[in-house]
Formats: sequence, structure tokens, C-alpha cells
Amino acid sequence: MHKLKWVFAEAPDPDVVRTLMDQAQLPAEIVRILINRDLTEHDKIDKFVNPDMSDLFDPFTLDGVNEAVDLIVLALRDREHIMVYGDYDVDGITSASLMFLVLNRLGADVSYYLPNRLVEGYGLSEKGMQNAIDRKAGLIITVDCGVTAIEEVEYARDNGIDVIITDHHEPGNSLPKAVSIVNPKVGENQPGQELAGVGVAFKLAQALYRMLGQNDSELEEHLDLVALGTTADIAPLVGENRILTKHGIRQIARTNKPGLKSLAFVSGLMGKEITSGQVVFILAPRINAVGRLGDPELAIRLLTTKDDVAAAQIARKLDRENKLRKKLDETTLKQALELVKKECDLEKDRGIVLASEGWHQGVIGIVASRIVERYHVPTVLIAIEDGEGKGSARSIPSFHLYNAMRECEDLLLRFGGHKYAAGLSIAQDQIPEFRRRFKRVAEEMLTPEDLIPTLTIDCYLEIEHLTEEFIDRLEQFAPFGPQNTRPVFMTGNVEMIGSPYVVGHNHLKFRAGRGRNVYDCIGFNMGDMARQMANHRGSIDMAYVAERVWWNDSRQLQLRIKDIQLNG
Repeated sequence: MHKLKWVFAEAPDPDVVRTLMDQAQLPAEIVRILINRDLTEHDKIDKFVNPDMSDLFDPFTLDGVNEAVDLIVLALRDREHIMVYGDYDVDGITSASLMFLVLNRLGADVSYYLPNRLVEGYGLSEKGMQNAIDRKAGLIITVDCGVTAIEEVEYARDNGIDVIITDHHEPGNSLPKAVSIVNPKVGENQPGQELAGVGVAFKLAQALYRMLGQNDSELEEHLDLVALGTTADIAPLVGENRILTKHGIRQIARTNKPGLKSLAFVSGLMGKEITSGQVVFILAPRINAVGRLGDPELAIRLLTTKDDVAAAQIARKLDRENKLRKKLDETTLKQALELVKKECDLEKDRGIVLASEGWHQGVIGIVASRIVERYHVPTVLIAIEDGEGKGSARSIPSFHLYNAMRECEDLLLRFGGHKYAAGLSIAQDQIPEFRRRFKRVAEEMLTPEDLIPTLTIDCYLEIEHLTEEFIDRLEQFAPFGPQNTRPVFMTGNVEMIGSPYVVGHNHLKFRAGRGRNVYDCIGFNMGDMARQMANHRGSIDMAYVAERVWWNDSRQLQLRIKDIQLNG
């Protein structure tokens, strides 16, 4: 495990803290965290704690929405076949499901298409365009993809098919000649920069409903899909995303979609309160699994079916596929770590590029994330088959992955993504040069300090302040995710009660506190510390997040340890 550098958030002005404590009737520690998250006024805090659907921005302020809606209305009027073109990850699957359900509800002649990761790769493909021609589609609406698909859009146009692109990925130097491009990252000063692909699709659906004089509050039944796609895509949970996700997670719990109900059942979440963490780590991997291992259309069938029996069958299959995916993860990670030992100089290298034949391209993104967690350097894993490599890349906060890929653009067949995650295709014989170039770019962009993982601590907290009321206040920060992470507290000089032990896959368990205030603690992947802690006779300092977890059919307070320092 990496040695973490503890960094305390800046202490806000005490006068501002006292004023807000009085106005909002909140504990000092909560107020300090809110101020450091730029919530310095009572009205702002109220909107943060109680995000309302009425606070969403007008969808017509997004560039391209008017043209897109006009074209869809024409297609509805003329009974033109519309093909929704999605992607194989959770964001793409939920985006396509939402757009399909909305258009179907409006009476459209509509179908969907999701590319096969193993055959076509990410985004629009010639095979997909040919499929639209075969279906006699007059209009393609892309969701969560398309902003870099210049040749594919041209191919569709040459065959008489109009294209509307909805996407949230970074555009290239040139844009496809689509009838409309709805993407907050195209153009300047657009709202919704934080939106995931499913969020952009939702905004288009909002605009369409309003143009047709429909009550767009009907769309709120699909906020379950928006929350699924947004949290799974690790999108920032601020602004528009916070509103959509907060309401969307509530909608998951009361969903009318048989597929989501069945998925919650096989995942062991039926009847439990759903959190963003459970979406990311329990529901999303099961939806992702079929897309990673082959055909993602099973997942879209799950989310769009009205048949309870079919939903239950598909959910069980997704659960089985996810178990298979986990085994592949473990095997690939073991092989990748062996390659790191053989090929990398971790004292010098500021980037890792690993390539191998036999790797399953559906799991290399997950494994790349694990390597980043372990070594804290940007990492690219490439699965080679028939002379071509398909790669997945993951990054660290100080390294903009998409910009780094642009520096290697001449070596790549295709690439796309954003700051923290990217995908690429490359000819096998170009991989050695790409490895050299990527490591050189990383060396230029990263300082030695960037390679030291830091743990930002929101504030110091006395163990006696961990009351039920305090945790209730913390829970109002939910949903948690990027740019709205669970607050990290530090408590010093606490005593371990009993001996620490290891559970599951190397997880550290112990109890700690002072006096009557003793709590269950768990440190994921920190089992290696158990022996050292068992032999320690002094107090410890803990950095942790406080959360309620389900245990024996009840919710209990648990401290999830981020790091530990042994005193004296």
C-alpha cells in the first residue's frame, strides 16, 4: 500500500464559520466542510442539501438542441425509422435505454444499436452505419458517442441518413458534419459541462417533450437510468448532476422497470436504501459485465423490458457474467503485475504501458485502475489480437490523459476519452514507440510531487462528536462522488480495543475509540497492517470516513479507514 501524504483542507475564516453555524444550525465541522466546498451562503447550502428539479437549466440553452428537436419532430411526423446508437458501457447503455424508451413512448418507429466491444470497439463503426442502412433508418441519434466520428457520419450522410450527435466526450480538432451536435464540451461557456452521456440524452428528451407540449415531469420515471449512468461514469456529482442523481437514486428504489427490480434482487439490494456507492460497486458492474465480455444488448433489453419473467432471467445472466468478469480481472491483474516487475523501472518511470496477447479487452480498464491505485502513475493496458492492440488508460489527478493521447496521436489508429480515462486502438508494431512516447510525455507533464498520493483531510474531529445527529447531517451531503466526496476526518490518539484481524480479500478489521465511544473500523486492502498493529502498544491516529452500512438487516455506523499512523 502507498504511503499517503496527509494534507489538511484550509481552515476557513472563524467569523464566517460562526455566522453560518447560527444561520444553518449546523455543527462547526460540517460548516467548515461546506465552506471549503464553496458553499458560503445559507441559500446555497439549502439548495445543496435539498436539490430541486426546478433548478435544472433550460435544455434549449445547449447548442444544437433546437436543430435536434426539429429533426426528431419531423421524423416522428413522417414515421421515419430512428436508430439510437449507444455505447457498451453503463453510461452508453443507460443513455440508449432512456432515448429508446422516450421515443417509443412518443410513438416513434425506433430501434437501438450498441457496438460489440470485441469486434467494433468504441463509438460509431462502419458496421453500425451499415446496420442503419439495412434497417432503412432515416435518422441516427447517437448517445454517449459520436463527437469524433467524422468518417462514419459522412458514410451515413452519403447513404441518405441524417445524424444527431449527443455526447459528452472531448471533441477532436474537427467535428463531424452532423445535422446537430449536442455536447456541452463543444463550443464555449455552455452549461452542463459536468453531464455524463445519459445526462445529455436527458436534456434532449426534456427539450423534445417541451417542444411537443408534453409534461416533461413524466421523464422523472427515467431518472433511475440517469443516476445509474452518471455515477457509473464517475461524473462529477455537482451542479446538474447532483440534482439528477439525488432524485435518480430515489427513483431506483421505487423504479417501475422490471429489469432494475430484478437486478436489485440478484444483487442483494432489494428493500435496502440505495446509495451512489452501491450503484457504482454493485449494480453498475453487473450491467457493464455483458458489454465487457461481448454483446451489450442484453443489458439494454434488461433496462427496457416490461416483462417480469424476461427481466428476472436476464438479471440472473448478468449476475453470472459479472462473476466470470471478476475471475478474468484477477487473472489479468496477476499477469499485469508480473509485467510491471519485468518491464518497468518504478523508481524512474512516470507512466506505465503494458501490452499482451491473450488479455480480454473487456477487463483491461478495470485492471489499469487497479495498477493506478497500487503505483499512482498513469497506466495504459493494451490487449493484442491479430496485429492490433485495443487499449484502456487510467490516470491520476495531475495528469490529463486525453491531452497526453493527443501528443501520441500519430501513433494511434483511434482514441477518445477525457482527463481520467481513455481508450485507444493501435497497430501492434507501434506499441514500443507509443510506450516510449507516453512515458516521455508523462515525464514532461508530471513532477515528483505529483507522484506522491495525497489524502486530503476535511477537518479534525473529536471521537465524541460522532453522534447519530452528526451522521444524519453528513448523510445530507449525499449522493457522494467526484467533486462531492464523503468528508474525510482525522481523529488523533484513539485506542484499539482488542486485536485487529483480516477479513475477506485482505481487509483490516478492528475496533477503536475512547471511553464509551468505540466504533467498528474497516480498512479495505489494508490487511497487511494487521500484524504491525497487533504488536503496537500505543495510540493511533486515524483518517476515515464515517458511514452507515447494512449489517444483519440493520444500518450501523462504521468508520472506513483511509490511513493510519501509529503513535510512539
